[in-house]
Order: sequence, then structure tokens, then C-alpha cells
Amino acid sequence: MDDPRQTVPHAVGLIQHKMSVPDVPERLVPRPRIATALGALIERRQVVLVLATAGAGKTTAVSQATARLPHPVAWLSADATDARPGRLLAYLEEVLARHAPAAHQVATRALRAGIQHAESAGLLAESLRGHTLVLVLDDLERLGVTGEVWETLGSFLHYLPRTVRTVLVSRRDIPPAVHRRLDPTSVASLREEDLAFTVEEAAEALRLNDNATTDPAQAVSATGGWVTGVLFEAWRSEEHTAVVGGEADPLHGYMSSRILAELSDADRDFLVTAAVLDEVTTGRARSLGLAAPARRMQSLRSVRLPVVWSRDGRTMRFHPRLREFLLEQLGRRDDEELRRIRLAHGRLLAGEGHDEEATEVLLQAGEAAEARNCGARVILRVIERLDLPVAERWLDAFGPVGPEPHELTTARLMLAWARDDYRGGTAIADALLDAGTRDEVARRSERAAALMIYCYAQCGRPGDVEDILRLAGPGAEVAAVRYSLGTMYPSYRVDTPPELTGGPSDAFVLFAKYWFGHLSDLDISLESHWGTSLAAPWQIAALRAQGHTRRALELYERTRDSVSNSLSLHAVLPELLLDAGRPGEAITALEEGRRLALAAGARTWYLGFTEGLVRLRILDRRDPAVSMALLDGLDDDPLIEQAVQLSAKARAWRGWLLLRGGADADALDCLREAVALLRAGGLFLELPVAAVLLAEAEWRAGHEDEADRAADLALEVSGRQGSHHVLLQVLGEFPAVASRRIDAEAETDTPWHAVGRALAAQGANIQVAERMPAVTVSEFGRHALLVDGAEARLRISKSLELLSYLSSRPGHAADRPRVLEALFARDDRSTRAYLRQAVHQLNLALPPRLRLTVEQNRLSLADEVAQGCQSLLMESDLAHANRLTGRARLSAIEVLLARYEGDYLPDRTSQWVEERRRALSRQAADALSSAADLALRLHRYGDAVRLCERATAIDPLREVAWRVRMRAANALGDDDGVLTAFQDCEAALAGIDATPSPSTRRLLKRLQR
Repeated sequence: MDDPRQTVPHAVGLIQHKMSVPDVPERLVPRPRIATALGALIERRQVVLVLATAGAGKTTAVSQATARLPHPVAWLSADATDARPGRLLAYLEEVLARHAPAAHQVATRALRAGIQHAESAGLLAESLRGHTLVLVLDDLERLGVTGEVWETLGSFLHYLPRTVRTVLVSRRDIPPAVHRRLDPTSVASLREEDLAFTVEEAAEALRLNDNATTDPAQAVSATGGWVTGVLFEAWRSEEHTAVVGGEADPLHGYMSSRILAELSDADRDFLVTAAVLDEVTTGRARSLGLAAPARRMQSLRSVRLPVVWSRDGRTMRFHPRLREFLLEQLGRRDDEELRRIRLAHGRLLAGEGHDEEATEVLLQAGEAAEARNCGARVILRVIERLDLPVAERWLDAFGPVGPEPHELTTARLMLAWARDDYRGGTAIADALLDAGTRDEVARRSERAAALMIYCYAQCGRPGDVEDILRLAGPGAEVAAVRYSLGTMYPSYRVDTPPELTGGPSDAFVLFAKYWFGHLSDLDISLESHWGTSLAAPWQIAALRAQGHTRRALELYERTRDSVSNSLSLHAVLPELLLDAGRPGEAITALEEGRRLALAAGARTWYLGFTEGLVRLRILDRRDPAVSMALLDGLDDDPLIEQAVQLSAKARAWRGWLLLRGGADADALDCLREAVALLRAGGLFLELPVAAVLLAEAEWRAGHEDEADRAADLALEVSGRQGSHHVLLQVLGEFPAVASRRIDAEAETDTPWHAVGRALAAQGANIQVAERMPAVTVSEFGRHALLVDGAEARLRISKSLELLSYLSSRPGHAADRPRVLEALFARDDRSTRAYLRQAVHQLNLALPPRLRLTVEQNRLSLADEVAQGCQSLLMESDLAHANRLTGRARLSAIEVLLARYEGDYLPDRTSQWVEERRRALSRQAADALSSAADLALRLHRYGDAVRLCERATAIDPLREVAWRVRMRAANALGDDDGVLTAFQDCEAALAGIDATPSPSTRRLLKRLQR
């Protein structure tokens, strides 16, 4: 997390005044009834819609209402360019970061990592946890009526924390794409009739505007209280409709006849031309070629217009409807004049650093060369926020690949990668080679080099891969793509994967980790939550390979529409569909993947899909002759000899088919070669399957020791992957491999026995020795005994208390008198009889081999039962967590304390229970306090505050936790929070007639400086 004490800089290329609360008119009619009503809605509901026609006073009403609220206000006025979802997110991120520094670059970093707009919006919303503010989104009608931008906005609102209120201001209804993501009970609205002038308000408004001739009641009656209609007499405009321009819109007719027509020619021309500017100053007007701008603005200042002037009178902003009308008038000028104005406007925007807007305006002016220079400066940001259609349109307008800034070349390559167009990416690299600039681009742009390498590799051109690698620098992106090459070409294999950076190149690393079989490493949330979307296909595949079919299908359904790389999804989907019992769909998906890969020019993907098709055909027991023909085609491809992974798996599947056909000797040769290649290449994903097949082939050849070694290799590698799902699949066809290993084991509870029991549960004909039942004791929040997951019903509640008491004693045993004292506080005939019944009921519930024993007046609990008690598990987990360091320790503590929530034996009041409860609470408070201090050192200040609150809730006298909370509040810039923490500490200590220590007081003084 970024340090919130750092000042959040303005984002480059963003128009700052869009992110400011708009200036109010000089002659403003106070309307406390609306401000009060709107303020109350904002306080009560999370989303407030303010929907009314232009000129209804929406913006002014919201501005007045939010100014009276005790919360900070973040304001964003949308315009047409914000209809691009990535652009909207950039502005949202910037305006929110001014009040919540944790939001800084959340969305832009997520978009750069390839996360789709809707999910990036959700991450931005979640970054606001712990903050209270009001977000106003004004002029939303400018975003259009449909499009991805509304889905993005809906996702943002859906994930906002309850402490953030949002006001949506628009002339039109908000589209369903937003509404369906919102809880209807959290939404309120203010509409036209609510904003309308009353007669009294209209009278005051007309008085402030020096209008003594208009009857307020008549104006309100004629306009329905429409604010602009009352103020500017638009309700009279129909009689003027045909006077100037013949506008069909009555308001436009009014503007023509009562605004433009009454201006001098010079003022009129100035006003119409200046309408291209969202904010008019003399300097900006001069840049458009307008003469005497200071004089013109002074003249316009004396006219009553629907515009807002800055307090110093130097800046003018048009009312949206007036600006629309003026731009319509501007559009009637001749093409050459329009081109001149647009060119001047584009150059002005470029000079101000608004390159994205400048690019669009310059393209409208037909100045592709100047637009290209501006676009080169921002196009990578446009692509990284996934506004791909914008980038494609720009590049088409800029012209074909040739001598150009390397940013544009990189952009073309990024688009090719995002679209799975490897043939197109290779063509770009080849065009650079023909122009003699490929080497220079590879040296200057690491990302361009990495993408050219990847495209060449996917198109089966390892020579070109090697050429680019020699030129590229040793950066993170090149290291990531080199690591991915190791899954195909042995010469590039490295044992240690590159660190994840949160950028797009993480996709290469995740791709490789899956094929290397590092399935547990694909949960990258601890490393970089920005890569969540990029990781999705490989996380789906990992869940499937670990046997979590339902969860994998759920993740696929959630992400399939947001993952841009369709080849990745087609690579992981087929086996998931097969596991889900949908073999026909699985085969179809693989065949579609082959078609897509062929169209994309991705030879390695095509060969991989072909190999995968063979595997699925084998699992689904389809015609082996067709599968052999597919394998023959693979063997004939020259790339297969260099692609070790494909070659190894092709050999394994050939061996599988040969085993089924009884050609055992040929199968053994294929499988030995396959296992050797997979081990040498570190390709562990498919190694358990190949090793089981080899174990069967070795046994059939009479090589018993070799068969055992191959079987053990399969079990070992499967264990590394965190699940035996894939192993069990192949053992389902060859259960004798497991049976032979189980028969050779001296013990009865080995890993092979566990595999055997799983196979037996699947219906395999295999015998396994009896397993010890698993006993667990729930002690936090509720008290219960579970045997193999089923809760045991005990007639006597003291039976459970006896179990927990013995588990807490040294050696899990105690003499009878001590037990009676602990459970009953006395020793007599009645309590001894009750204890005997408690022991009897407990032993009825426990498995025979784990029953409580009573020997020589001493009661003993089996270690297996004691070790299943939550309190002992908690203490063991705490001890393990305390051996960790850094983020791993913090994460472990948070996870285990979440796992053991609730009071210890909440329905018990015995003295031993109270003592044990206090001891466990102290341990929990110690862990929370330690975690809070660690979170503070890791700059996770919000987590530090939260953990301190939990620690002091358990132990209010823990002064060290109060000090950590004070420092965390200070780091967040929360001066009130520092003082509140000290005062809460002071109040807690006062309960025992104590006061904060000198060190705590010194800390308060230091933090308040």
C-alpha cells in the first residue's frame, strides 16, 4: 500500500477544473428547503439520483447541499471523453485520491495489469474502505445512453463501502446497467418537480436578477418552476422560434433570439468560437486566434448570460445547454474555418498537457502528423486502461507501421497481444526489421522487446526470439517472457521465477507457473492483487487440477466475459468441462481453440491444443486411431523437437494409447522418454500422469523396483501440487499401481493408503486398511464434538466440558479429585456419579480406539482427541505464526484469529473455564497487538488501526496497543484519531485508577507537533 502521508500528485493529462466543485452564480437564490432535503437523502442513502432537465438547478442544488454536510466532497463533472471507461476511471481515481490516498493509482495500475474495466472499478471502490466522503458525479448524460462505461460505473457503485455516499446528476435516467448492480433500498432520487422554483423563490430570483417586470406566479405557471426558464424567460421563447435560425428547440430559439441576437457581431463571434473551450480565459481565447479577448470578455461580463464567472471575472464557464447551442452554431461555419479553430484548439490542449484530448481534436482537424506526436505520449496509458478501441482508431488514423516513436510501435504490439493476434505482432516486428529499426526499438523499449519475443515464440520462430533476447536489456518484462519460454524450450528454463510486478508481464509468469505445475503459486493475492484478472485462466486451471471443479466453474462463469485473452481460456476450459461431465463441450472447445490459434498464426498454441485434444480423447475413450493420427501429425512438425513440453506430453499420450492396445514394450520406451523429458524440463503438471503410466508399463515388463519408483514419483509430484485429483484420475484406469504400493507398505496409514481410500470412494476395486476416524472439538463460539465431520449428540453437557478440561491439562490427564473440583467445585457421592455418567456418554460418542481411559483414579484423554481441540490448535497455529516474519506473519495471524472467532466455551462458567478463557484471550490480544505493530511497520495503517481496535476490545489496559493505534492514526493524517486513541487509553486505565505512562504522553506530544 502506498504511504498515505505522501502527497498525491495530480495525474498527468487530466483537466483539473472537472474535479472541482463548480462555482455558483453570483446572484444565487438560497433554497434551504432543497439543500436540507437533499442533505438528508445523502446521509440516509448510499446513492442519490438527481435527475432533471438542463437548467433545472441540479448542480447548484447539489453544491449547496454538500457544502452543509460534515464530510469531504469529491466532485467530478463528466464530459464526452469520459464515455471511455478507462478515461472515466482515471478521473475517478484522481478525484478520490485527493481525499483517500489509498485510492492513488489503484485503477490505473489494475488496468495496466490487464484487469478489465469493471473489475478495476471494483478495486478502486474497495480502496476507499475506512473513509467517509461524498462523491458527486455531475453531467452524466454526456456519457451516452449505453456502453461499457455504464457497466464500469455500476461495478464501482456496487463495491463502494457503506461510508461513501454518491450523488449521480444527469439530465436523463441512469441506464439499467447501473441500476441492476445497486440495492434498491440504498437508492433515493430528487427529480424535476423537487427542484422546481416555488413562487416565492422565483420572486427572489427575479429580484436578484433586476427583473421587476415579470410576474413570478406567471413565470412559475408557464415553466413549471423550471429554474432557467424563469430566470431567462425561456417560457416566452416560442414566439421567437423562427426569428433567428428557426431552431426547433424552444430553448435554442430563445438563445438565438434573446441572447445571440442582442449581442454585437464581435461578441457573438467570440462567444460561438470560444465554445470549444470548457473554460474560457483571455489567454486561451487568444490561442484560438480571437482578437481583443480581454475587451470581449469585459463586454460579455456586462450581459446577463447563462454562464458562471470566476470571482475575479477572468474565467467564464458556459451553462451546458448554452454551450451545446453555441457548438451547434459553430458547426454551421465553413469547413476551412472549423479546421482552423480545431487546429488551434488542439495545439492549445497539447501545450497544456492534455494530450489525449489534443489527439482527438487534431484528428478532427485532419492533422494526423501533429495528432500522432500527441498520441505517442499517451497511447500506452490508453491501452493500459483497456480503452483498446480508442487506441486502434488512433493507430489507424496515424497510418501504417514505419518510422515512428517507439511508444506507437509498442502500442501496436500491445494491441496485437491483447487481441491474440500473434501473426499481426510478428508482422509488426518483421516490418521493423525490413526498415532496419527493429534492433533500435528492442533496445529502447523493453516492453516492445518482450512482446516481439513472445509473438515470435508463439509463431514458432526461435531464431528471431534469440536475436531479440540478445538485444533486450535484463529488465523485469524480458525476464518474465524468458521464464515463460522455459515451458517450451529447455535452454531458457530457470529454477526461480521472476518476482511479480503487478504489470501486464505477470501474465507470462503465471502462464509458466501453471505449466510447471506450481499450482499453489497461482493464488497471487499476497503478491499483487492487480494481476487477478490476468491470473484468472490459470487459477481456473489450478482449481480444476486440484479437484475443485465447482469452484473452477464458478470462477470461469464470473470471469469469462472480462478475460481478453481467449486462447488462455480455451487452453484451460476443456479439461474443466470434461471433469464436469460435459465431454462433448470439452472436445468442441479444444477444436475451437485450434481454429483460433491457426487464425492467429500461433503455432505453439495450435500444437498445444492438438496435444490437449489427444489427451481428452483418451480420457473420453474415443477412437484411438484418430488420436494416433493426431500424434503422428505432431511428430511430423519440425517445431516439436524444440518444444520439449509438447514433445514430452505427445510421447506420454502415445504410450497411454499403446498400453491400452497391449503394445507394452513400445509403450515402455515412449513413457520412459516422456518422464525423463518432463523431469528434465521441470514440467510437473502432467508428470503424475506420465509416472503412473510408466509404473504400469514397468510392472508389465517385470521391472518391479522401477515400477515402485515411478509410482512414488507420481505421488511425490502430486503432493507438491496440493491435490491428488489428477493422480486419482489416471489411477482410476490403473488402480493396480496403487494396490501394489499399498501392499508393500508396513504401516496402515501412509500416503498411499490415503490415495487408496480415495480411489475406493470413487468405486475402484481396491482394499485399504482401516483408517483412524478424525475427531475435532469446536470450542470457540459453540461447544461441539465432531467425529469425521458429523456432530455427536451428548446427553450430558458435562461430557464436553470434561473433554476440553482434560485437553488443557499437561499430558491431557488429571486425577479424579482435581477433575471433580474443576467441573463441580465439590467431591461427593452425587458428583462422582455424575462424572461416571459423563465419562460413559463421552466414550459412547468417541471411536473405540480413542476413548477416554480411567486407570487408578486418573482420567486420560487420547492424544488424537486432544489435538483436535480448537484451543490447542489455536495455540499451535500461534506458535507457528510467531516463527514467521513480515507479511507472511501478519497474514497468518489474521487468518488464524478469523478461524477461531467467538468466546471460548461460551456456555460454561466454571472457574477453570474462566481462567482458560482469560489465558486464551491474552494470547489473542498478544497476537493482535503484535500484528498491529507489524502492520504499522509495513505501512498498512488502516489494518494497524483495525487490529489495535480488536486488541484493545479484548484487553483495554494494553497500553502498547493504544500507542500503535496513535501512530497509525498519525500516519493516516488523522489528528483527531490520535487524540481519540489517547483519550480512550486514558479512560480505560482510569477504570483501575491508573493513568497513561510517560512514554504514551510523550508520544502524544510528539505526534501533535
